[in-house]
Amino acid sequence: MALISCPECNANISDQAPQCPQCGYVRNAQASAPLAAEPAPASPDAASDDELLDAAIGPTNLSFYRPKFDRFAAGQGSVSWNWPAFFVTIFWMLYRRMYGYALLVWFVLPIVFVIVAAIIGGISGDPAVYGGTYYLLWIVFGFILIPMFANRLYYRHATRKIARAKTIYSDKEDQLREVYRTGGTGGAGIIVAVVIGGVMLVGILAAIAIPAYQDYTIRAQVSEGLNLSGGAKAAVTEYIADNREYPFDNNAAGLVPANQISGKYVSSVRVDEGQVVVTYGNNSHAAIQGQTLYLIPDASNYPNVYWTCVSQDLANKWLPSVCRN
Repeated sequence: MALISCPECNANISDQAPQCPQCGYVRNAQASAPLAAEPAPASPDAASDDELLDAAIGPTNLSFYRPKFDRFAAGQGSVSWNWPAFFVTIFWMLYRRMYGYALLVWFVLPIVFVIVAAIIGGISGDPAVYGGTYYLLWIVFGFILIPMFANRLYYRHATRKIARAKTIYSDKEDQLREVYRTGGTGGAGIIVAVVIGGVMLVGILAAIAIPAYQDYTIRAQVSEGLNLSGGAKAAVTEYIADNREYPFDNNAAGLVPANQISGKYVSSVRVDEGQVVVTYGNNSHAAIQGQTLYLIPDASNYPNVYWTCVSQDLANKWLPSVCRN
């Protein structure tokens, strides 16, 4: 038995009934035909795929991703270029809430690349091959393959979120709410970028400031030696004026022993055949421990004595301005 439509009132009646019970129409059995089956209308409670895709992408750059998603859904290829995935791959993935892919790129791929490079480098026996293989893998995957397939990966990520929402909820609002919650964009990428950028900025500033401060500190310590040498220079100048020759040592110049002329950063100041030799030690920086500064007299234009400040140990940047080349 099948249902047919009454030609008078359109009521559904049995094909075996001789008369329509609704309007009394006497049917012609030969002219009647079975009622064609109509497709069941879509449930008004289910969200459409278009709505869910828009929710998965979010309002940011929807016009960029939606045409690509439509193309992928139609099976028209998987390759398209994504510049954010090229320049800031991990941050883009975090921003698009693709946390699994970000973890893969951040941790798993480097480990895999190290293992593959180590194997190839071990087979070749050349350490340079190891480094070359590692960087080649990063170039191929990080700067070619990932940007080429990033949009496809994002489409796969979005459709998985949609499928999950449909599995959990049957109500349209609940499905959209779930996709909005798990899809779209998030602040993780921005936060990580700001944190890493801040750390990099601090590192750059530290890399500039710490050596500069170290150089300043060492120059101050070297300057102490120049100050302590003042008395020895005066004694040598006086000895030259009296004897027309250079004093042999501290005793000849009328000075106390060299180790008794010291300071916080200077261990001794000695006279060596007229030259005043400053040796650094005590609490001085490790970079100048045991190094020397020479003050060399020139009495060729007597009675004037000119002094030259040189060092074969100390870096030129640490010397006082009067001693630099």
